[in-house]
Amino acid sequence: MNSSHKIAIKSGAAPLVLAIALCASPSFAQTAPAANAPAAAPETPGETIIVTGSRIARPELKTAIPIAVVNALGLQNKGQTNLLDALKDLPISGQSADRSASNFSNFDNGVATVNLRNLGKSRTLVLINGRRSVGIPGDSAVDLNNIPTDLIDRVEIATGGTSAVYGSDAVAGVVNILLKNHFEGVQLHMQGMTSGRGDAGERYASLLTGTKFAGGKGHVVLNLAFTDDDALKASQRTYSQNDTPQNSSYAAQGLFDTSGDANFSSAAGQTYTFDRSNNVKLYEGAKVDGYRRASQRLLATPLRRYTAAFLADYEFGPEADLYTELTYNKTKANSHIEALAVDDSGAPGQSVLNLDGSPFPGISVTNPYLPAQIANAAIANGVQFINFRRRSVELFDRSPVDNRDFWRGVIGLKGQFGAGWRYDVSYEHSQVRDDTRSGAILLNNYGAALDATTINGQIVCADPAARAAGCVPINIFGYNTASAAAIKWLSTYSGVGGIAPGATAGQTVTDEYLRKSYQDVATVNISGALFRLPAGPVGVSIGGEYHHEKAREIYDPFTNAGISSAQQATNTIGSYNSKEAYGEVSIPLLADKPFFHALTLEGAARYANYSTVGSVWSYKYGGTWAPHQDILFRAMYARAVRAPNINELFANKSLTAIQVIDPCDQNAGNGDTPPASGAIPLPAACKSIPGIANYLANHPGQNFAYSLAQVQTAYGYLGGNLNLNAEATNTFTAGMTVKPSFFRGFDMTVDYYNVKVKNAISSVDQQTSVDQCFQTSNPQFCNSITRDANGFIKQVDSLNINAASYQVAGIDLQARYALNTHVFAPNEHLTFALFYNHKFKQQQTPFVGGPVSKELGTADQYAGSQLGTGFKNQFTLNAGYNTGPVSFAYKLKYLGPVTGSSGKFAIPSYTYSDIQVKFTVGEAKKLEFYVGSNNVFDKQPPLITSGNSQWPGTNTVADTYDLFGRMLYAGVTAKF
Repeated sequence: MNSSHKIAIKSGAAPLVLAIALCASPSFAQTAPAANAPAAAPETPGETIIVTGSRIARPELKTAIPIAVVNALGLQNKGQTNLLDALKDLPISGQSADRSASNFSNFDNGVATVNLRNLGKSRTLVLINGRRSVGIPGDSAVDLNNIPTDLIDRVEIATGGTSAVYGSDAVAGVVNILLKNHFEGVQLHMQGMTSGRGDAGERYASLLTGTKFAGGKGHVVLNLAFTDDDALKASQRTYSQNDTPQNSSYAAQGLFDTSGDANFSSAAGQTYTFDRSNNVKLYEGAKVDGYRRASQRLLATPLRRYTAAFLADYEFGPEADLYTELTYNKTKANSHIEALAVDDSGAPGQSVLNLDGSPFPGISVTNPYLPAQIANAAIANGVQFINFRRRSVELFDRSPVDNRDFWRGVIGLKGQFGAGWRYDVSYEHSQVRDDTRSGAILLNNYGAALDATTINGQIVCADPAARAAGCVPINIFGYNTASAAAIKWLSTYSGVGGIAPGATAGQTVTDEYLRKSYQDVATVNISGALFRLPAGPVGVSIGGEYHHEKAREIYDPFTNAGISSAQQATNTIGSYNSKEAYGEVSIPLLADKPFFHALTLEGAARYANYSTVGSVWSYKYGGTWAPHQDILFRAMYARAVRAPNINELFANKSLTAIQVIDPCDQNAGNGDTPPASGAIPLPAACKSIPGIANYLANHPGQNFAYSLAQVQTAYGYLGGNLNLNAEATNTFTAGMTVKPSFFRGFDMTVDYYNVKVKNAISSVDQQTSVDQCFQTSNPQFCNSITRDANGFIKQVDSLNINAASYQVAGIDLQARYALNTHVFAPNEHLTFALFYNHKFKQQQTPFVGGPVSKELGTADQYAGSQLGTGFKNQFTLNAGYNTGPVSFAYKLKYLGPVTGSSGKFAIPSYTYSDIQVKFTVGEAKKLEFYVGSNNVFDKQPPLITSGNSQWPGTNTVADTYDLFGRMLYAGVTAKF
């Protein structure tokens, strides 16, 4: 039996001791099996355990790094059916992706990934029973939806640089999910949840069963679970039911600019639209005639999960225990996004094209569907082609639908040999298949359909090649005016005009993104005592690991070719492997001496050779000192590494529309509308750019100024970089644990942390590249910019580079008090637990020598690139009361005040209260009922009116604050 699992079975006091000695989470402290006792029971003499953050078995639970713990009952105290919900209550967790912050994503809708210390989901390593699992495709971040909640025994979180022990990705910390390997009996768990408004329903059912056989030598455990979470629409909450700061000017009935300058101004009286009866009218602005996107967006994506997990082991004897773990998870999720905004601006993925792929000039004044009033207005202005904007409401649905399949299998052999030595050999294979689909249209078909004329009294497509290919003209003038035949033409590939290799004529156009990731890990570990010193045995652990990852991310042929409404993207295929060796040592120097109740040194080192970035080293060293049995001091310095993942390395270029302002633009990015003060002087440095010099020579007396079309049609590519290096991180932690023998039932831990990530993998945004190239002429920035023959910027790429640096620092404090009250009954208990975090720093530098972005006290913003919301202070307080068959649990979560960047807005401090009442039936407590409420006081999130700060469709900081409001739930657990 693995000693890391043995603790939960053999020692009822062990979880409490973990909470006391290793800075346990408040959820754990409140609900641990022994948490109602006034003080921890003594440890079992001679028993050895393994705690996350180390592979050395030891007779006590005190280590040199902070550990937080959440156990199974901690999940139940909020009716949580997803592990991420519990982890987000810990102040050490940053902003994490879940179903309430991923609706606007083109993929990964509904995933749940943990983000410790706000250093990014890819810098938190998630383990299952101490072993790796495949991440979301192309990444190392694990989707916690794949973990069956009722099968979780506890979760241990080590936050002090554990790369030397576990390898790459353990930068911010490790989340180790330990399962109920030896569960016995049958447990049926059912729960329902709904909001106080009767929406956002959640249903959960789980069957957990296990038994032993062969006289207790063998164990099998099976868990089947089903989760069904409803969508929450933006229109169902007051704060999000309207677009802020205003509606979209891409109206469902269309906007048509007859001025020729495509500014769609309501003030000029040259832009037309339609009323609800499809009568022509002048455009009165987005507030009156615009499109309300909030009516179609979601605050939370619907999610349905099916999970099956099987655990088994057979102990042939102390020398050999054969074990296996098998998990399958099926997840279905879908977002809902408003219809695509389409125009003739030339922007990739948004602008219609001629059939041959050339730019579409606009709707001809001779179009037979064009109302005479609009045509006459254009002709009077000398305009032949009318610019348009329209929302594709009735044309197609671009909302992604995700189908994910996750498989994981582990087989291993562990046991003992010699005098107290242990070994563990395992092989893990896991894979995930993620298929995301949505509707799409061909933009060149759209342009061909808009180019209509009349022949023999019939309205047809003007281009003979388009007619031969089956083109059907389209009427976009008003609400729901497009015919079924025209809509079908938009989404049918003809093989004429834009070519999509791999597609066949007549094929329906879709936007599909099929991703597959595979992981194989083989590990061997040996641990034991080299020899014994007067203060105790010198513990060591040595081992090796082979790690292989590969991924395939394949787009549909239309996206690959860049001819559909999905912006162009190409396939990603990549793989890497690593061969690693590691060693760890724990040396007890002194014990039971004056001022040295215990003094221990610890160290570890890992060598890894990656097929991509070569050889890297990670290490840690530190120790613990207990001058008295009631107090312990600890410190650790660690060097962690993170190798780039497959997406960061191999992602092929994907096209994106950009809007950058060229410092050489004498119109300052205003397009066809010159600045009020007139053209700005041309900087001298611009005249030395060959293209601009050529333009000035051929256009004497003219300014170097971008037209609106040139501003709006610039583009760029995003993608990976095979020349990336590994990230390096330095972590220092120092703290103390106090458990006074004179104050029975009380314990407290305080830890300081400072984490610095160097050579962080990031991408420099396009405007920064343009500005820095102009200011410094640094090739790092200039090489990403492409100008045309006349010097105008046409393309700015943003590829991954080792450029950024991040730093977070602060203090974690946890205090706990448990006592027997004896007020109403002799067996009643009261517990309190506080977990508090104070940040000193949260900052990043986008590139070497760049400006330092200090994020402390600022809210996370969608359009920015923050690490996360930089709360200076936050805490979670738990209180629990238990008497006989009845128990109460209360949780208070506090989030400190923050502001928007540059002080754009201010958010006051927020508090959330959760409460639960639980009843058990019978002395054996085989039947348990519970009811509860999260966000009891229905606290609504802050309303953010700045469009570039809020998450789309939410009008708030969706990854930070609760979007649902008061939630009510009830459940039952029956054990047989």
